[in-house]
Amino acid sequence: MTSVYNDYVNRLKTYNNLINDQNKSIKVIAYLRLLTLIIGLSVTLYTFIIKSYYISIEVFIFQLLIFIYLIIKHDKEIKKRKYSIALKDINEKAIKKLDGQWKSFEDDGSEFKNEEHSYSNDLDIFGKGSLFQWINSSKTFMGRQNLKSRLTNPLKTSLDITKIQQSLQELATELEWRQMFEAEGMISSNECINPEELYKWSKDRNELYTKTWLILLVRLLPCITLILIILAYFTSLVNFKLLCFMSFAQLAILFIGLKKRSATFNAIYRYKNSINIYYKLLNLIIEKDFKSDYLKELKNNLVISKKDDAVKAIEKLANIYDKICERNNAIFMIVNVLLLWDYQCIILFEKWRIKSGKNLKKWFDVIGEFEALNSISNIIYDNPKWVMPSISDNNYIIKAETLGHPLLGEKMVCNNIAIDKTKNILLITGSNMSGKSTFLRTIGINLILSYIGAPVCAKKFECSLMQVFTCMRTSDNLENNISSFYAEILRIKMIVEEIQENKKVFFLLDELFKGTNSIDRHDGAIALIRQLGDEGASGLISTHDLELCDLQYNYSKIKNYHFKEYYLNNKLKFDYKIREGVSTTRNAIHLIKLAGIRIK
Repeated sequence: MTSVYNDYVNRLKTYNNLINDQNKSIKVIAYLRLLTLIIGLSVTLYTFIIKSYYISIEVFIFQLLIFIYLIIKHDKEIKKRKYSIALKDINEKAIKKLDGQWKSFEDDGSEFKNEEHSYSNDLDIFGKGSLFQWINSSKTFMGRQNLKSRLTNPLKTSLDITKIQQSLQELATELEWRQMFEAEGMISSNECINPEELYKWSKDRNELYTKTWLILLVRLLPCITLILIILAYFTSLVNFKLLCFMSFAQLAILFIGLKKRSATFNAIYRYKNSINIYYKLLNLIIEKDFKSDYLKELKNNLVISKKDDAVKAIEKLANIYDKICERNNAIFMIVNVLLLWDYQCIILFEKWRIKSGKNLKKWFDVIGEFEALNSISNIIYDNPKWVMPSISDNNYIIKAETLGHPLLGEKMVCNNIAIDKTKNILLITGSNMSGKSTFLRTIGINLILSYIGAPVCAKKFECSLMQVFTCMRTSDNLENNISSFYAEILRIKMIVEEIQENKKVFFLLDELFKGTNSIDRHDGAIALIRQLGDEGASGLISTHDLELCDLQYNYSKIKNYHFKEYYLNNKLKFDYKIREGVSTTRNAIHLIKLAGIRIK
């Protein structure tokens, strides 16, 4: 960790120094610009007054060229400084994350919270203090959506997980490239724009401008008109009236479909900046030589043919955009009439849209995929002592050494745990605040990390592939007239239905049926545990009902574990270490007394 921390600190110093140098350079260029302007205009004016006109013109042109060069140089330095500032911010953020200050990061993915999802709400996948907030480095809409999808739709096979693990390990070693990719997204985009409208626009077709007869007509007419102009100028073979007729005819043609063409051109103006954002990110992917199979597959999605790819296609669109921009020049109206320029531009654009427009979503999804993978690969780089999980289907459902909760930082307490196929349901008992719920979340979040190809917070970790379901944070829903107990019943129903479809389910249940009376809670819990076990499900159940622990003696699938507390100087303390067996301690009375309630 110290080495990783120092890497970020050294990079931060480098970019801070670079920004200082660039600020000085920008100031010097600004002063030189002003000096060039003053001296150049002064000499130009003086030589003009003394009637040295040739020298005056030469000085003016020379001064103008230097001034233009300094403007270009100034703009380049400002662009370089933008990259340096972005990279500085990225490394500052990385240091904050290692220092445990990541909960201040603005983007926590709160809009992705979904209480109906099988585990995301209970395991803090989104929202304040969430896994998303901790790892996300995505800057585009696609990147955030892709990361959200990965966190809520884990991979289904061990082969897929292995493939992603390899790609993440490769990206983890490419810190420079990952940070440049993130910086490019930061510089190019001020907001996450949903590209759906852009995709629709790229797939739309205006069939008229793809017709062979129209293409021939709008290319032939300008040629005829230009030939007639040349003939009229150099010979007497062509009458001026014929030129006027041809010009008016072409002007009339320009008015046909003008409104629809203008709408298309306006859309190109509107989407140019969005496309340029993605152009630079695509270029970084195209230029990078990847080794792992999955990253190669992603890069291959950007290839159209041996001589064409996504970057070249977008460059062609940029060229079309430049041609369209020229039509807004007032003087260019004449050229537009003579060459039917609007038609030439829209024909080129429709040709581009047919060839490349259909690929736009695929290309941008590749950007999103890389952003999501970069976000996850940060976990590997920042936590070199964490382990890549082994996905297997042997005797153990979960087997972990020094397993901790990845989001707890310095507060983390690690435990060993093993759940095998003979004792596949663990009952966790313990007093209030002893660590039961946190331990359930520790198991759950590390399983999710395993299933997305990420490392886990453990020294060793082995698990089977299962679908994770949780029932931990049920609460009243006044809007839908649902009590916390009924909300819990609905979650349990979802788990039971999944198991009945013969799916491998791993459940995490916190305080079963806590919203009802003790008799019903106890009887209902026993019935549910037996049903879950008999139908092949595995998981952990935390409970305050110590009588449930008797199941271990008459139901073979149960194993009891507990957390305990102790008192030091009359103060309640916890070590958050899990132990085999049933809890033998209580702290409720002590907590009740702390509230000022007198117990007789």
